[in-house]
Amino acid sequence: MGIAARLLLALGAVCLLLGAYLATQTLNFSKDAQRTTGTVVRYYESQHDGRTEYRPSFRFTTTAGDIITATEQLPSSSKRFAIGEQVPVQYPFGQPKMARIATFTDFWLGAAIAVAVGLLSVIAGVFIRRAARREIARGGA
Repeated sequence: MGIAARLLLALGAVCLLLGAYLATQTLNFSKDAQRTTGTVVRYYESQHDGRTEYRPSFRFTTTAGDIITATEQLPSSSKRFAIGEQVPVQYPFGQPKMARIATFTDFWLGAAIAVAVGLLSVIAGVFIRRAARREIARGGA
């Protein structure tokens, strides 16, 4: 039981660090980002391991008045937005080609999942460790 507790505590620590890293990356990107609204204009489809993946392409106007078309970097297994749908967009100042669709899923889901898995792993590790210590104190195992 001691090994399981240690592994869960280690997994929890790694996941919490990953969650903190992802949250920091998102905060750094968003801190000075320009915000606007874009329109989904098409999807790029690709095959990966026998599955179809979709990356939305969206068009927006910068604060300087330039019309930019950008494509999400990470694919998804479904078309999350309808063609013509308005989406929130953020891009680093002076770098509109680095634009991203600014939804919770795109910005925060990875960090939230990593932190949740980390917390659950730490809690489980602590409970398993306590149970193992109680067992040893009672003279078992």
